[in-house]
Order: sequence, then structure tokens, then C-alpha cells
Amino acid sequence: MKNIDFYKDVESIVLKDKLGAFLGVDEDFTYTFKDAVKLSGHSCPTVAGAYLMTLKALKELYKDELPVRGEIRVELRDAKSAGTTGVLANVASFITGAKEEDGFKGLQGQYFRNNLLKYEAPIKGEMRFTRLDNSKSVEVMYDLSNVVLSGFDGSLMQKGLQKTATKDELETFGVAWQQRVKEILLKHKDDVVKFI
Repeated sequence: MKNIDFYKDVESIVLKDKLGAFLGVDEDFTYTFKDAVKLSGHSCPTVAGAYLMTLKALKELYKDELPVRGEIRVELRDAKSAGTTGVLANVASFITGAKEEDGFKGLQGQYFRNNLLKYEAPIKGEMRFTRLDNSKSVEVMYDLSNVVLSGFDGSLMQKGLQKTATKDELETFGVAWQQRVKEILLKHKDDVVKFI
């Protein structure tokens, strides 16, 4: 589809995974924005923000090293059920391997992924990412308040939700919606994520 062609232009996130290597996976893991969309089942400004926060946090924590999947704690400021917190957590968890108590328990005390994802953390940012090997952490915020995005016709969104939109109206809305996501990920990627 033409309106999601831009996904290929969004920077990928590459991590090594020691558990994967131990169990015979002989390549690093590459995550794309399209992967985050598949996980979420949709593409929106929140999914874009979660992806960018994770990307930027990992780059800051690891500099020129490859991030290590499964060795990163992810904490969120808000409650699990608050607003879009679940979307942020799902994307960050997918990429970093951090899970709640239901995550992989490890092999003889190694490679565990459980208890690495926490909610209602006492932090100022929306999310904090911490390396387990050296305890270095970064807090990030996603803020669209200072960027101008292309508009879309909100009435078309309402018509779509009420099942009264025509096929052409739905297509027009979808193109406009994805244009906003594109602008966040490509034009404003350096403006919307801030370190706290």
C-alpha cells in the first residue's frame, strides 16, 4: 500500500540476544517499525512514539555497542490501565524482551526475562530503560506539543467509527492518518522524544 511505503525508511533497531545465541540462533535480531505495527495491529502516533522512545533510549544507553535484548529493564510511570500505557509497554517489551512476572524464567538463573517490565515507577519521564549489566539508565518522554502535523478530517474518523463513511472517505482518512505517523517518524523524530 502506498500510504505505508514510508515504513521502510524508518530506522531499524538491532539487538543481540544471548539466549537466542545460546539456543542456536546465529544472527542478531532486527526490529522494524512495521514489526511494531504488526504487534499492535495498527499504526498511530502512540505506536510511533513507543518505537522512537525505545530506539532513542537504546542508542543512548549503548552508544556504539549493540543493545542486549533480555538485559534491559523497562519501567513506565503510569498505571498499566492508564491511557496508552499498555501500547507503550507492549512495543518496548517486544523489542527489549522485558516482561512482567509471566516472562521467561531463565535457565539456571541466566537469561531470565521475567520481572523486567514494571508500571507505576517513581520517575519523571514516561519510560525508563536500564541496562542490567551496569545499571545505567535513561528516562524518556514523548511530546508532540511543539510539532505541527498535517491535519486530517476528524469528521471522517467519526463517520468511520459510526460505520457511515464511504469507501473513499475511509481511504482519505487512512492516508491522512498515516501521513501524520510518517511525519512523526521521519520529519520530527529528533523533536518528539526528550531525555529527562
